[in-house]
Amino acid sequence: MDEHEKFKNMTMVQKINTIDQVIEENIREFLVKDNGDMDLLNVVEQNGLLLVYVEFQGACTSCDSSGGTHKSIETILQRMLAPNIRVLTV
Repeated sequence: MDEHEKFKNMTMVQKINTIDQVIEENIREFLVKDNGDMDLLNVVEQNGLLLVYVEFQGACTSCDSSGGTHKSIETILQRMLAPNIRVLTV
């Protein structure tokens, strides 16, 4: 069973914990280097998608590159966990 299949078969709590772990291990350090950060607010399954709601913190809230950062975060989560993940900022 590959990583995408394992993720698909997890409970919602396990998915949230895994998403948080991927953010912590693969994303957060790059945001913090630029005086930014992000909070994972919610994860919702809807219409075959896994909607991941995040809020940018610090310098990320006013950064001109936040759109690219948003897309990069989504791509990392899709590649590592599931292609049906969509990241939404609030």
